[in-house]
Amino acid sequence: MDNRKVYVTNKGSHDYTAAWDFGDLVFCTEGFVNRKDLATMHSELSKAMADCQEDDFILLTSLSSLCAIACGIFASKFGKLNILIFEDGDYLERYITFDEAQ
Repeated sequence: MDNRKVYVTNKGSHDYTAAWDFGDLVFCTEGFVNRKDLATMHSELSKAMADCQEDDFILLTSLSSLCAIACGIFASKFGKLNILIFEDGDYLERYITFDEAQ
């Protein structure tokens, strides 16, 4: 788990303390995000996630479109997703591997 990162799609007012157990937090955006401006979302997420590694996580938070773009960037690089989902004060790890034949 050394050097693992958790990409938080948007830094909001939530307490992300429990996510530190999975790696260093990287906030991809902060505050208000225009839900209609997908190009800017993609640009900001691409910059923030430029150095992501295949064992890193995406923490699902904020706009669904922001999460979708972050997951698309990660999946296009590695063919899989490592996701953290908040539930009952803790985060659940979920993994999805994509098969090219599908």
